[in-house]
Amino acid sequence: MGACISWENRSGIGILTLNRPEKHNALDDQLVREIGDAIEACQTDDSVKVLVIQGAGKSFCSGGDLKGNSFLTAGSIREREQCLKMLHRIPLGLRKLPQPVIGAIHGMAVGGGMDLALNCDIRIASTDAKFGMLFGQIGLMPDGGGSYQLPRLVGTAKALELLFTGDLIDAQEALRIGVVNQVVPREELEEKTLKLAGRLAKGALQAYRITKETVYKSMGLDLQMALDQEIAGQVFLMDTEDAQEGVRAFAEGRKPVFTGK
Repeated sequence: MGACISWENRSGIGILTLNRPEKHNALDDQLVREIGDAIEACQTDDSVKVLVIQGAGKSFCSGGDLKGNSFLTAGSIREREQCLKMLHRIPLGLRKLPQPVIGAIHGMAVGGGMDLALNCDIRIASTDAKFGMLFGQIGLMPDGGGSYQLPRLVGTAKALELLFTGDLIDAQEALRIGVVNQVVPREELEEKTLKLAGRLAKGALQAYRITKETVYKSMGLDLQMALDQEIAGQVFLMDTEDAQEGVRAFAEGRKPVFTGK
């Protein structure tokens, strides 16, 4: 698909692989652009039921490439803003995707790499994974959605601790505080990730879409408004073929066969 990523559609599972292993998949301008393009392509690709994001080589993503990032060399505030808006195609695109997004994380996921992981819906980490918000160590702050996502996962105090100190945490600590959903042996990471992705790919895709949209919207709503969102979503879903099949299958004591419609 591009020089810095690889792409595979494996029976409805879209596998987006960051492919700069010699740089530990550091985010330069081209990689950022190609990730954003791939995510946008998924938005209208009905053949992709679930998206998996992973990294080639020894790491998931080591953050921003200090030698290939035009933000660091931009000469004006306007130029810097445009660089960050290009980066923001990634968190905004992942949020808008109707498909579930699973991050398969190994090795280093630090700085912008941790931002990328946090923007996935579900995160599976291998035992060798390391996470860290390193921005403060160079006098900067998260710029890929981390300041939004991290406190919602771990709470404000823990998020600020990680942001202020830049401390690395291992996979087990990430699991304990809620950064990741599962920790598995490194040799089982791909297998476990694809097993979950395959399970979701066979599910009620319309329900996933509406559920994902409703859950994320509810984070900024009061209870009444969140309940109104549930009403709108549930009323819509009752007219889908998957919901009708699901109800019939439950009544008949069998497993439903979903089509994504």
